[in-house]
Amino acid sequence: MAILDEDIYDDGRPSYEELIAEGEYKSCKEDIMKGFKVFQKKYVYKTVAVQMILVVIAIITQLVNVFMNTDNSDVSFSYMLIVMCVVLGGYLLMRPKNTYKKLENSLGELEGAVYKAEFYTDKIKISTLYDPYISEEAEKEDMEQKAQELEEGKETDPEDELPPATIIHIDNSAVEIVECPDMFLVYIRKLNVFVIPKSAFKTYDVMEIQNRLSNIMGVRYKEN
Repeated sequence: MAILDEDIYDDGRPSYEELIAEGEYKSCKEDIMKGFKVFQKKYVYKTVAVQMILVVIAIITQLVNVFMNTDNSDVSFSYMLIVMCVVLGGYLLMRPKNTYKKLENSLGELEGAVYKAEFYTDKIKISTLYDPYISEEAEKEDMEQKAQELEEGKETDPEDELPPATIIHIDNSAVEIVECPDMFLVYIRKLNVFVIPKSAFKTYDVMEIQNRLSNIMGVRYKEN
């Protein structure tokens, strides 16, 4: 994943922090959608509510202009603005639902992939261990490349075949973690969300994550 501003993702710096817990989990459509729904309730709907208040104020303002028109001046512009605000309001209300549906329809490519999550005292590392949706053509090309490397006497490092891990620095103010009954939700700038099920960890590891990260992150670690 590309390096972003404010050092949220890994910038290649060495880390000497302590590993709190690690576990493996399989991508599940139900978990992802549940986590995204919590994300929408926590951030998206609040933004939509503010936007809708502004739209309603704009509509009321134009209605007042229409009803207060006592000199029979042209109020077609006010009517046009009212129509535009109604259309905008409908779009704002439908956008979260459309985003949810689009995500739900696209999750087939992710379901079944196996990931490994590692919680440290300064970062979270998420690695892909298995992806069932590698195309047959990609597998064939990989086998041909391995055969060519064997002929040339080169050795293939298994680590090079894995996708790069995503490393999130939790000491950044733009990173928040919300703990749900069955999962951890990692938010980046309130725009991106990573869903990590608690079932990936042993019971005492979950308790250790709760205790350590709540102390480290303070108000940025929340319970839902």
